[in-house]
Amino acid sequence: MPVERLNPDERRRRLILEASRLFGSRGFDGTSLDDVAQADGIRKQTLLYYFPNKDALFNACIDELGDRLAATLRAGLMQPTEGWERVESVIRSIFRLAEEWPQFPLLAREATRHSPQVVERVAAKLEPLRKRAIVFLGREMREGRFRTQDPGLLLFTLYGAVVGSLTEAGVLRVVTGEDSSSSALRQREEELIEFVKRALVPPPE
Repeated sequence: MPVERLNPDERRRRLILEASRLFGSRGFDGTSLDDVAQADGIRKQTLLYYFPNKDALFNACIDELGDRLAATLRAGLMQPTEGWERVESVIRSIFRLAEEWPQFPLLAREATRHSPQVVERVAAKLEPLRKRAIVFLGREMREGRFRTQDPGLLLFTLYGAVVGSLTEAGVLRVVTGEDSSSSALRQREEELIEFVKRALVPPPE
C-alpha cells in the first residue's frame, strides 16, 4: 500500500497526533516507535527523520498538549469578564477540546504519570494563565461573587476535577466507543458545572 504523500509539517503533525493517541491509550512504556510508524502507515526510518527517539516524540506530544490547553484556556478567559459565567466558559472550553481532540484526556493522564519533568514542561506553558486565574478568583471573592477560600488551592482542585472527569470519559471512549463516550462526556460536563457552581457561588441573600 503506497504511503500517503504529505509535506514535512503535515507529516510531523500527524505523527504527533498518532503518537498522542497511542501514548494515551497504551502509556509511554507500552508504545514503541514501530507502533507509531505502523499507525501512520510509514517506515520506522521515516519517523526517525522527524523524531530521533521515543523521548523526543513524547516531548513533542506533551508540547502539543500544553500549547492546545493554553490556547483553550486563553479563549475561555476572554469570555465574560467577571463572575460565574467566566468559570463556566473555561470549563466548557476544556470539555470542547476533549471532544475535538479525544487523545487529550488520556495523554494528560499519562503526562502526570511519566515524570516530574514532564509535569513541569506543561506547567511552564500554563503558568501565566494560572497567575491570571488566581488574580481573577481573588477579585471575585473580594467582591462577594464567590465564596472566600484559598484561590490557589481552589484552582488546583478545579483542575483536578475537570481533568478527572475528562479522563473518566476518555477511558470510556476506549472501552465502549465514541458514541457512548460522547454522551457520557456531556453528562459529566453538566454535572461538574453544577457541582462547581454550588461550591463557588454563595446563595442569594
